[in-house]
Amino acid sequence: MSDETSEHEVRFRPSDQRVVKRTWNGTFGMTPLRTADGWIPAMATPLQYLQRFAALSQLFDDDLRFEGIILSAKESQLVDAVPGGCSMVISQQWLIAADPDDPAPSLEEIAAYMAERGFEPIPDSFFGWIRGTDGLLILDAKPDNFVKTAAGILPFDLMIG
Repeated sequence: MSDETSEHEVRFRPSDQRVVKRTWNGTFGMTPLRTADGWIPAMATPLQYLQRFAALSQLFDDDLRFEGIILSAKESQLVDAVPGGCSMVISQQWLIAADPDDPAPSLEEIAAYMAERGFEPIPDSFFGWIRGTDGLLILDAKPDNFVKTAAGILPFDLMIG
């Protein structure tokens, strides 16, 4: 199985029930950026990409693993991507929806989930939240980046800064 997202090529690895994500050649995902208009997604550096997923793993008990780096001489097909370069490869546990017909939580359920973890919404942001105790910022906390599992709501692809 393969799917393409704005940040990754995504594949399911049946041998260990994990999702393997490879960033597009010459890109390293997205990171929150403060502008005059508020917080927006911006191109991340390799370090920011790795820090983002380490924070996601620690904050939400995600079993994230760094799988490696792929070097390529191919031209990137994405705007603002570095020609050639490398891709980061990570894997995450496969999240099984409690209800396959309704896998994503509502915005209200996400709000309750984030509030339980000490986050407050950031007005006029890209689905943004901030935690006052440590200044941790999260963007892209929208329903298609969460799954309602038997264990509760779990995120899998948030922008953290």
